[in-house]
This record gives sequence, structure tokens and C-alpha cells, in this order.
Amino acid sequence: MHEKLNSREERWASYQPWLKSLGYDLRRRYLPGWTPSWLSSGMDSSDSEDGIRIDPAGTLLDAVRRSDNRVVMMKLVPTSKKEIPIWQYLSSPELRSDPRNHTVPLLAVHPLPDTDTEALAVMPLLVYFDRLSFETPGEVMLCLYKLTEGLVFLHDNNVAHLDMCAANTMMDPGKHLFPKGFHPIRPTVYTRSPESLRIIRAPPRTSRTLAPVDYYFIDFGESYRFKSVAARHFLQGSVGHSLDIPDFADAKGYDPFKLDIRAFGDMVKKEITECYMDLEPILPWLEALRSNDPIQRPTAAEALDMLKTIIADQEPDFLGQSIGTKKQFLATPWNIYRRHRFERLVLGRPPIYPEIPGIKIQSPKPLGFVARTLGRLSLFFS
Repeated sequence: MHEKLNSREERWASYQPWLKSLGYDLRRRYLPGWTPSWLSSGMDSSDSEDGIRIDPAGTLLDAVRRSDNRVVMMKLVPTSKKEIPIWQYLSSPELRSDPRNHTVPLLAVHPLPDTDTEALAVMPLLVYFDRLSFETPGEVMLCLYKLTEGLVFLHDNNVAHLDMCAANTMMDPGKHLFPKGFHPIRPTVYTRSPESLRIIRAPPRTSRTLAPVDYYFIDFGESYRFKSVAARHFLQGSVGHSLDIPDFADAKGYDPFKLDIRAFGDMVKKEITECYMDLEPILPWLEALRSNDPIQRPTAAEALDMLKTIIADQEPDFLGQSIGTKKQFLATPWNIYRRHRFERLVLGRPPIYPEIPGIKIQSPKPLGFVARTLGRLSLFFS
């Protein structure tokens, strides 16, 4: 039943006065004196915004930052780990200015009022990188390029992530991918306004090509930062989500950077190539990332160069075509793809957007007035 807060929720609710003093507002469920709205509204709890609970682990909760009315995500982070120091390093002004930095920004850190074993970290509201289906091969390749670029950034700064997986790979949809917004805990629903009690399923959405997104890696709880390239060394002990990686069987330990490459490749295989068709051009690249021999795997920088060459060799028509799916629930309905493709042609936008520096993909000529009119009529009557 959702009529009562569970123990994890009660902890967050107890922080509400303190969080308010810091400038963060919680949702109605976690306010003092909350009573379930559905007891008086006549709606079912499953249709009520305040019936939505936090994630099962209880370490994350959304809030509104009053200074700019921005929805943020708060995380309880153990202070015994090096997660916050590494996160602070990656979010330093110098590293934050690097366009290759695809680690989630750390907006603030607050000591908790009742314990020093954890601290409160604040970050932007994100969703899983594959929360929205890819519509074209170009969207997939831009995503992979950005994530590989982010891996290069980490390794160039002597940080091994050590937990590369889909759960730690996110995107910031901005304000336009879901024009009417989405619920911060359950992105499959939304409300018409912040004050609305009723949730609505299936938020309206557009495509990644029409509403470009930013991709981010999160969770540095397993990460390791070396002082320099010269100070790098092998590590011991299994880490991360993929515990069957062959590197862990070597008694001499493993290269943490080559481990990242394998784990990243495993994630791409599971979440991308096992879910979507029409991606034959990247399969040799993926095979190299997933080599059982760490020495044979490319470095992150080499992997990025390989991927860049693959993308540059693709024809615009292929990059912009509707991508096939191996799982029916991922398929974008044909009428939605056609509408998004028409909107892209109206804008004269290339099939990979934003464009990748150093790769020039021919943009379609923007449609003229007659073509736009006929196109809209065709969509309307289809």
C-alpha cells in the first residue's frame, strides 16, 4: 500500500525542513502532515501523483531548487568511498569546460544533519539513455560517439569508471524531447502542471534529432583515480555489474582502463546491437571492444577514432532511415517516424545532429513552401 511512507521515505520526509532551509522543495508526498490525495479525490492511487514512491534503494529523491525552479536529483552518498572527491574533481571548472566531459555535473554537496557516514549530493534530473527508443542509425551512432568521447575524457584524466553499465548511462532530455515534461521518478507518466494531482501516461515526445540530448555517465562509487599516467597500475578484485568479464580471472590483476572498454562494449551489445538492426557497420568496432584479450582491445582514444571513421563512411540516407528493431516494444510507429523525418527535412537538418566535429554529413536542402504544404497534407490524411 502507498498510503504510508516506508522507512526510506520517512527518512527523506524527516529531512524536509532542513532541505527547505537549503532552498529545496520536496513533492507533496514528503511534506509534513501529508495525507494521500486519493482518499478524498475519488481517483485511484495508481492515477495520483503522490502515490508514486521513490526508487527501491531509497538513495535518490527529486526536488525543486527554488533559486531557479529547476528540478534536481538528490543522492545519499557514503563518505567512506571516494565517490564525492572523484565527482568533485570531474566537476571542477577546468574539467567542466572540456566539451568531452560527459560525466554528470555535481551541483552541490551538503553534509547531512544527523550523520557523517553519508552526504547529500545534488545533480541534474536525468533519465536512462535508452529511455526513449532510437529512431535512426544516425541517432545511435551519435549516442555511441558521445559516450565513447566521454570515456576518452575519463581516461585522459586518469579516472577509470569501473562500473560501465546501462544503469549508469544517462541522458538529459532538456525541455524539448518531452515537450510536456515527465515525472522525475516515473518518466513514463507526467502531469499537466506541477499542482496537478492526476498523472497521465505516455508523455508526448519528439526525436533526439529534433531535440538533441546530452549523454552522461553517473555513479563513481567504484571509480579509481590515479595521480598520473606514470602512477597507473593493475587492480585486484571484481567490480561493477559485469562480474563475468575474463579480466577478473587473471591472478596478476587487471588494467582498469581496458576493463572499462570491455564493460562499455558489453553494454553496447546488450542495450544496442541486441535490440536494434541495421547496425552492421559498428559490429567490427564492437567486437574489438569486447575482445577477451585486454591487450587486443583498443584504448578509449583508439575506439573513438575507429568509430569516427565508421560514421564518416556512412551515407546520409542510411543514417536517417528508420531503424529496425529486434524487440517490438522499441519500434517507433511508422507515422511518428514519418512526421519526425518531415520536420527534420523542413529544418534542413542532417541525420546526425548536432554534427560531430570533423565529420561533414550532407544536410538535406530545406523544403520549400509547396513541398512543406504537400508534406503536411500527406501526414494529415495518412
